[in-house]
Amino acid sequence: RYVRNIPSDQILTMTYTVAAARDMRRRFAALFGEGEADRLEFRTINGVSARIIRTYEQRMGRTAFSLLSSETEQTALLRVLYFRCKGEYPTDAELKQARTLIAYAKNQMLGKEELDLLWKELDCFPALYRAYQQALRNARQMDYDDQMVYALRILRQVPEILHEFQARYHYFCVDEAQDTSRIQHAIVSLLAGAGG
Repeated sequence: RYVRNIPSDQILTMTYTVAAARDMRRRFAALFGEGEADRLEFRTINGVSARIIRTYEQRMGRTAFSLLSSETEQTALLRVLYFRCKGEYPTDAELKQARTLIAYAKNQMLGKEELDLLWKELDCFPALYRAYQQALRNARQMDYDDQMVYALRILRQVPEILHEFQARYHYFCVDEAQDTSRIQHAIVSLLAGAGG
């Protein structure tokens, strides 16, 4: 029940992919046993964000936006919005670049001025990004990276949700922590709280 005098159910282990989370759990179980591995949580940062959103829904009696998890649906939406912005259909490379820039903008928590600079990467990007975000809001959807955006907003604006997670987890293990994006770091920092 304890790992180095720390109750294992107070440890939240985070990584980037589901495969990495499974691998970390397997390695932990090999060292400390299946029982301890069952008490410890191994999640992706997006998985933690989804849990924060679900907790918010339950505690506040609200329904979160549905997840746009299909790359095909996201690409189709971006294709239509790109055409509206530029009057021509994008190439596959332009669509891939748009998806990459959208993820980058959300992960780095870019403000309007920083976002506007990304036109150099894709000339219609700022308008495309705003149209994409508006289309998601209108459809009551969020994309994969929005999970972190909304989770961070919840932690900042709803202290009881933040305190609930801080009370549950006192220790955080972040795999490859040096590679966290700005938003991932902000979420982990809030969860770690004053104790760091």
